[in-house]
Amino acid sequence: MEPENLAERVARLEAQVAWLLQRQQASAPSARAPIQAAVPTPAQPQPRPAVRPAGPRREISPVVWIAGIAASIFLLGAIFFFRWAIEQGWVGAELRFALGLLAGGAITAFAARQVLGDSRRLGVALLLAGLGILQFSFRAGAMEYHFYAAPLGLAATAILTLLAGALASRAGSGGALTVALVSALVAPLAFSQGGHHEVALAAYLAVLMAGALAVPYLARGGGAWHGPRWTALIGVWVLLLPACAEVLKADASILGALLILHLLLAGLWAWLPGTEEVPGTASALWLVASVLATPYGWLLWKRLGLAAEVFALPVIAVAALNLALVPSLRRRMASRRADWGLLALAAGHLALAVPVALAWRWVGPLWGAFALGLGWASLKAEDSAFAEEATALRWLAAAMALLTTLRWAAHGYDGLIFHTGRLVPFLSDAFAEGALAAATWFLLSRRGGPLGILSFLALEVTANVTLAFEAARLVQWFQGSVFLSRAASIAMTLVWALSGAWQWMRGLGQPASARRALMGAGYAWMGVASLELIASDLDRADTPLRALAFLGVGGIGMAAAILANRRRSGAAS
Repeated sequence: MEPENLAERVARLEAQVAWLLQRQQASAPSARAPIQAAVPTPAQPQPRPAVRPAGPRREISPVVWIAGIAASIFLLGAIFFFRWAIEQGWVGAELRFALGLLAGGAITAFAARQVLGDSRRLGVALLLAGLGILQFSFRAGAMEYHFYAAPLGLAATAILTLLAGALASRAGSGGALTVALVSALVAPLAFSQGGHHEVALAAYLAVLMAGALAVPYLARGGGAWHGPRWTALIGVWVLLLPACAEVLKADASILGALLILHLLLAGLWAWLPGTEEVPGTASALWLVASVLATPYGWLLWKRLGLAAEVFALPVIAVAALNLALVPSLRRRMASRRADWGLLALAAGHLALAVPVALAWRWVGPLWGAFALGLGWASLKAEDSAFAEEATALRWLAAAMALLTTLRWAAHGYDGLIFHTGRLVPFLSDAFAEGALAAATWFLLSRRGGPLGILSFLALEVTANVTLAFEAARLVQWFQGSVFLSRAASIAMTLVWALSGAWQWMRGLGQPASARRALMGAGYAWMGVASLELIASDLDRADTPLRALAFLGVGGIGMAAAILANRRRSGAAS
């Protein structure tokens, strides 16, 4: 018998046995499989388990980019065409005005249809061109053709903005709301006729904020609409600045009441109570509004001629408001993500109230204290896994630290050329500004990234120059000198040499990135000290002071080399 026939018979017998077993176990679910399933078949490759694709990336289609660029170009072309038509005298003012309304209305209507349809982003790009042409036509009818008064043109633009807001609400489109806000914020500048209309401007902006705020309420969302929320907040408060600075004394009290209303509206825009979504970047929005409201209020306070010391009361009121918001916003956000920002803001305003009530020259150090508090809050928020809020707090801390650094740079050199001797050097406001700014830059430099690199560079300048200046002031204080003495200049040189040597030594045992940064800073400051020694101290000092300067700088360098060699030898053994 051939092997092939024997194998076929064995396979047939196995199939029959399997068929009998299946009939015997017919009641079992596994027996319902067809008989052919028991026949051995060649092994088939098993299909790979389906891998769940990652979430779709929200990329803007090239069509949208082309539509947006083309819409902007078309808007500029329409402006140039009308300008050219005016110069050539081809068409009358009435026809130009009607063509502008017709073109803008047609583009806006088509854009609205796209926003409500499946091409929302394309519709938003075209909506910008349509609203721009209509606003340009309204302005031309009021300011150039004099068909109607400028307030009527502003009212027409406001109605147009209201319709665009209704479109954004119906479509749930944050982009459409952003375009409407940009049009509404540009309108006061386009229809401005000069004069003092600060109260009217503030009232218009309040109505705009309240109307725009209705869109996320009607849409039951908007927490992720960062574009319209930041546009509304920054745009409104930028326009409020010249109003508060130029308002007449008779209108300052009314504008002050409107400023309080704007602060409340900014809080509603930041936190969006009543919507279903948890708002993003809420702490950052509220921090910007609260910080800006304080100097704006001071401008109005000065315009009213009230005592400067009494301004501490509204500052304390803002601090109390931030403290009162902590429990309610903790419930709103369903977490403690807003706590650190509110507490830092309250602490900053409470600290600001003290120098306001005592002396304005201490406002600079309080900016530094506020920046330090924000930097500390950003670290705590990051430790609590609220990366979004931590990033916003970190950038706000950097902004306040930059303001403090600029103020310190403006008058930090005071007291060196002419030392008054009123205070002990290390209790001066310039030292407080430099020290607090340096502490903030130190906290910000720990997180790395571009901001960390810039913070490290700012830390190097503020810390080393502040310490050198204070050493010079201390020497002058002991000498009783009025002008910058030679010994004080040598003290600055020794501070920079000591700082450079210390940073160079500290960088030896650090990881690669930190080692390069610290050793580079060490080389830089030792080079500055050497340059100061040769260019200034050698020329100005007498022989004993020259000896002291060279011995000090040389001794610091040798000590650093010896200690570094011992550390390296200990590590090798």
